[in-house]
Amino acid sequence: MDPIVMGQKHRCKFVMNDIVQVKEIQCLYLNKLTSISYLGSMSVRINVDNHPTQQCSGYCSNRAHMFFLHPVDGKWATWTSWSSCSVSCGGGARQRTRECSDPVPQYGGSRCEGSDVQSDFCNNDPCPTHGNWSPWSGWGMCSRTCNGGQMRRYRTCDNPHPSNGGRACGGPDSQIQRCNTDMCPVDGSWGNWHSWGQCSASCGGGEKTRKRLCNNPVPSISGRPCPGDATQVSRCNMQVCPGGPQRARGSVIGNINDVEFGIAFLNATVTDSPASDTRIIHAKITNVPRSLGPAMRKIVSILNPIYWTAAKEIGEAVNGFTLTNAVFKRETQVEFATGEILRMTHIARGLDSDGALLLDIVVSGYVLQLQSPAEVTVKDYTEDYIQTGPGQLYAYSTRLFTIDGVSVPYTWNHTVFYDDAQGRMPFLVETLHASSVESDYNQLEETLGFKIHASISKGDRSNQCPSGFALDSIGPFCADEDECAAGSPCSQICHNTVGTYYCSCPEGLTIAADGKTCQDIDECALGGHTCHAGQDCDNTIGSYRCVVHCGIGFRRTSDGLSCQDINECQESSPCHHRCFNAIGSFHCGCEPGYQLKGRKCIDVNECRQNVCRPDQHCKNTRGGYKCIDLCPNGMTKAENGTCIDIDECKDGTHQCRYNQICENTRGSYRCVCPRGFRSQGVGRPCMDIDECENRDICQHECKNTFGSYHCICPPGYQLMLNGKTCQDVDECLEQSVRCGPNRMCFNMRGSYQCIDTPCPPNYQRDPVSGFCLKNCPPNDLECALSPYALEYKLVSLPFGIAANQDLIRLVAYTQDGVMHPRTTFLMVDEEQNVPFALRDENLKGVVYTTRPLREPDTYRMRVRAASYSANGTIEYQTTFIVYIAVSAYPY
Repeated sequence: MDPIVMGQKHRCKFVMNDIVQVKEIQCLYLNKLTSISYLGSMSVRINVDNHPTQQCSGYCSNRAHMFFLHPVDGKWATWTSWSSCSVSCGGGARQRTRECSDPVPQYGGSRCEGSDVQSDFCNNDPCPTHGNWSPWSGWGMCSRTCNGGQMRRYRTCDNPHPSNGGRACGGPDSQIQRCNTDMCPVDGSWGNWHSWGQCSASCGGGEKTRKRLCNNPVPSISGRPCPGDATQVSRCNMQVCPGGPQRARGSVIGNINDVEFGIAFLNATVTDSPASDTRIIHAKITNVPRSLGPAMRKIVSILNPIYWTAAKEIGEAVNGFTLTNAVFKRETQVEFATGEILRMTHIARGLDSDGALLLDIVVSGYVLQLQSPAEVTVKDYTEDYIQTGPGQLYAYSTRLFTIDGVSVPYTWNHTVFYDDAQGRMPFLVETLHASSVESDYNQLEETLGFKIHASISKGDRSNQCPSGFALDSIGPFCADEDECAAGSPCSQICHNTVGTYYCSCPEGLTIAADGKTCQDIDECALGGHTCHAGQDCDNTIGSYRCVVHCGIGFRRTSDGLSCQDINECQESSPCHHRCFNAIGSFHCGCEPGYQLKGRKCIDVNECRQNVCRPDQHCKNTRGGYKCIDLCPNGMTKAENGTCIDIDECKDGTHQCRYNQICENTRGSYRCVCPRGFRSQGVGRPCMDIDECENRDICQHECKNTFGSYHCICPPGYQLMLNGKTCQDVDECLEQSVRCGPNRMCFNMRGSYQCIDTPCPPNYQRDPVSGFCLKNCPPNDLECALSPYALEYKLVSLPFGIAANQDLIRLVAYTQDGVMHPRTTFLMVDEEQNVPFALRDENLKGVVYTTRPLREPDTYRMRVRAASYSANGTIEYQTTFIVYIAVSAYPY
């Protein structure tokens, strides 16, 4: 026998039935294994040592043996595509699979590591809730009593509020209707006054008279006669009035919140304070309508000309009387944080002989409306008066008032004009101090009362111009700087104002939260369009257009005026065989031998219709069939000539042995094993199946049993009804865990934890939502500026979530429970190297993964939400404390 050399081919001879057969073999290096290489009808046994270059010996044998080749380890093929998400919103799941087939494990090679199924979260956004209108309110009061006025009624989009991207309510939120269309009576009006008569005294205050006629026009149509007297008496020669105003009187006219009132009368007294270096002003305004009285309790600056002219002078500072001799014009504007603006014009006409300051006041605009029982407190404040030119001052201040303990900011500015011959202030800046402010409204008497302490002193930087002003050495004065002229800070339109500026946008655009940039108004999304029900709204930059609404099967033309049919057969080939287009639709057809099922053509099995003779075997084909005369194997012909099955199990001709079960099939039979066992071939015992070899049969751990198996879950999980997958045990719920006050039970996957959720000082826990809501004590400005709410968010995640996956969406709501339209989110406190980040998206804060979650851990983050008003000031703040627990298992 020739030696067999490693790696070389050799021929092996053996005799079978007197015929010499020669087969080629090759000696392989097999790590000292005694192996058999099967070569057709012969085998060769080869003895191999562990050195690949040495010879190996062998011999020929007629016995059949297997040759064990080198093991081939299995490798994963590529992943299939993701399955469809289980739900369209509200959080669902999807899966994809792969097979251990690239290559398949062979010759004892190891199976692929890992799972052949991968799960992922999808469509995590909450389902949208579309807005719906509440019922219309009743009609309001008519704006006029005659000659045709208007009355309004309103409705709100809160039944329910739109949320989570839901549509806003369509149509307007208010309606207008004409009312009181009868002609008005013509009231009488006075003609011009005749000339004054002689003064009754030359000094110290005398009287003079003049007369007028009620003829401009004469009253008609039941109109009222001229109000007042036909004769007027006036004080004269008032030059001796030293010491400034001791009292004040005047009139107030105009409209507030679209409510016109007649003439309100102002009377005030001024006294020195015995307890402080101030002067005390007591003022009363009568004939104030009840619909406006409660809201006017915070309008302290209606008295500004009085407490400025009468303020106690500190040091070298001068008050308004000393500077102007009580003759000036003042333009005032107040702007509330909620957007309302009120303007006032004060005309000061000097003092009468009794030392009374004479005032005419005109008001126009809007104020924050208040309920009568609401408690209003005006905080102490200061006003900085700046000499901006000869005979001209500018003053401004930022103030606070509280409504039932809730602080509301608002700003004032004044421009004062007086005779420049009176000179200027001794300082560029003087500061007026207002303190101990009290206000009340008597509904029964329709009387508004104020009390205020006032003093004036030089400014903090009395000889330096504030920001927004530049020193003009001619006066010297503090001249306004035109920020708009020196490189506009606005993206569109810049408006210079005294000491500052503001930005505005063209129609169709709105100012962004930075107060400088203009952004498009989506009229379609906000419901500000006029498209009717048969149209769709198409938003454009700065505007929108109303286009025709097209149904299914139609496409809108580019001009938006008409719809055209979609030829689905040309564009998408939706049918299996034939496609027939129709107006707005299509239908499918099939070739002969097929029938339509949905959009697919399914082969018709004609053999089920007994199309062949009884002595023929029918074989179905794609689109047809064949009739075969001979019976197939395992079949025999019956007496009538038809082919019938041979039941091998019944007649005992089968080869099933041991614990195998014979199962007859048409034309054959098979030897099957009981459930939990596998067959080793016909006539061989059934072997127990180790189901646990299939690593994916159990989600966690598999334990094999004789003929079966059972799955085991890790601690903190329980086996689901399918007996394979593990479900987290909610210990917080099932064990009724009570963590104690200011703590919350956080159910995590596989365990739970009691975490601290305390409410900070000045916050109270809402019993419904569990949020910490701010409850500030009166006069606490620092508390008023703190976040409105503190919310705790708990998220439990499985192991292995991929990067860039959205986890939670944070939403900031107003005190009315409405999602705020201008909110930004910022992660202000986070642990080192957390695998999460935050982005703003559609007014929500989205927390997402920055890398795969492959380490079990618990993370804590703090997110601050800031909600802004239309002019860029912060209206609300909300703090979110977010706990995210990552499980050690991918379920």
